[in-house]
Amino acid sequence: MTHLNKRRVGQTKLEVPVLGLGTAPLGGIYARVEEPDAQATFRAAWEGGLRLYDTAPWYGLGRAEHRTGAALRDLPRDEFTLTTKVGRVLRAPRDRGTFKSAVWQAPLEFEVHHAFDYDSIMRSYEDSLQRLGINRIDALYIHDLDRGYFPDEDTLTGKFRELESSGYRALEELKRTGEVSAIGAGINEPGFIARFLDVMSLDLFLVASRYTLLEQSIYQSEIVPAGARGASVVVGGVFNSGVLATGPSDTAKYEYASAPAHVIERVTHLTRVAEAHGIRLAAAALQFPLAAPEVASVVFGAANEREVSDNLELFNSVVPAAFWSDLRAEGLVEADVPLPGGA
Repeated sequence: MTHLNKRRVGQTKLEVPVLGLGTAPLGGIYARVEEPDAQATFRAAWEGGLRLYDTAPWYGLGRAEHRTGAALRDLPRDEFTLTTKVGRVLRAPRDRGTFKSAVWQAPLEFEVHHAFDYDSIMRSYEDSLQRLGINRIDALYIHDLDRGYFPDEDTLTGKFRELESSGYRALEELKRTGEVSAIGAGINEPGFIARFLDVMSLDLFLVASRYTLLEQSIYQSEIVPAGARGASVVVGGVFNSGVLATGPSDTAKYEYASAPAHVIERVTHLTRVAEAHGIRLAAAALQFPLAAPEVASVVFGAANEREVSDNLELFNSVVPAAFWSDLRAEGLVEADVPLPGGA
């Protein structure tokens, strides 16, 4: 398999490349990225053959969508797949003089309003078209409807009801009329694929950091049932915020914070097996999810040209079957998850 291969999304007609570029880093999630560097990153992705691009209004408070559009809008539209997200509406801040983002580095100066009703979903979609300057989006994800943003269970339940009774109708309408080819949800926590499927029919789930070489517990409990319901999975966060790319170190990141001791211990073990087979652990991390038949694609983030070229090299490098067999034999992966090469 190469990054040029495609897989079908659920029961839709949409086919997506197996490898894509995520744009959260280009929105400034880790550090400020200057415009020339952002556009150079997109050029490296395009010239390297990447044809799947994922963005969101949340990333850089609109900046990532603007940058994605600037990079793609003059390229042949039928040659790339574009996904973005709904559930947040951006508005001018009430106090423009004191606005400051607590999350993003050098974002656009807009406030975020979470909303999952019909009108807000439609506005979010139309706003994304305008920011992108591209009049067609291939797939829309419901973004961050989880405890990370709604820790109070009553509030979370209320937002789900709002989506189920109102916003989901907007998504169905956009798909039925051919505005988008697929609808789905982003998943940050175990249990939420099932929670969505309990109340609505979706085509795909963007699973962030929950199905990786470090964590596979949701495979049988959620990913397999999603596939049985006709939904595909796109996997993001394959490096668990960095630790599977950098390996064990004092500065290794896990879940956007310093990696705890038990994670470092497991990554150290994984690294030893990788080194014994003469490969980089990051290559295995990037390739691992696509062994699952339910997984349509893997999306990685990059903030510069070097990270794009490095990830392309990792994805296309050879990982020997014996490496995967050793992971299984040493209990470093769940016994019931698929591994590349059928190990």
